[in-house]
Amino acid sequence: MKISSKIIEGKFLYESKNRFICKVLINNEEIECYVPSASRLENYLILKNKKVLLTLNKGKKRRTKYSLFAVEYYGKYIMLNLNIVNNLVEEYIIEKIDEHSCENLYKEKFVNGYKADFLLEGKEKVVVEAKGIISARRDVVFPSVFSQRAIDQLRALLELLKSGYKVYYFYISLSPIVKSITINSFDEKYSKLLKKCMKKEMKIKAFSSCYSNNEVKLYKEIEINA
Repeated sequence: MKISSKIIEGKFLYESKNRFICKVLINNEEIECYVPSASRLENYLILKNKKVLLTLNKGKKRRTKYSLFAVEYYGKYIMLNLNIVNNLVEEYIIEKIDEHSCENLYKEKFVNGYKADFLLEGKEKVVVEAKGIISARRDVVFPSVFSQRAIDQLRALLELLKSGYKVYYFYISLSPIVKSITINSFDEKYSKLLKKCMKKEMKIKAFSSCYSNNEVKLYKEIEINA
């Protein structure tokens, strides 16, 4: 996917108490920026004083002029905008999944009370769920923090599998550094539900992604230790 917005460089200072706001130094001026993540980034990365990339916000009524986009780690960029995840998965679906299963593609569609990231309707009904991962580690444990939402989603996906839906479950690392994902065995509810879904033939895949020359793309398929 191409990044149409102009990219600005800055230095990350700190996250504000408001989880969607951070402060960044741009041309020696402290600027308030939007953080496009529902979780605090400090849960996943050390950002203070690191080089970051920002995108210019569109619209005159936005509180901030810029949004946080990526941070430099080990000479590579880890993306911080989780909205990218579904765009990458959509591109993968269109390119890779059987075209007969993808005659109609719907985004954020409710299916039996469950809000799917994608619903594909054709000769089969296919539900797609995507999980974004922000990390600078080579080997990542997921989920790294407890998520009731992820557990509830797996419960709903298990019911859809039982009723005849085909399900794809994607882990997308917003970093080219990640080489493998291990399912957190200490989160028993999540790991047990995932295994139940896999026994019902839910397909799981994991990819790293990278940013270069104003383009974000899936980088490599990576190992899942479930």
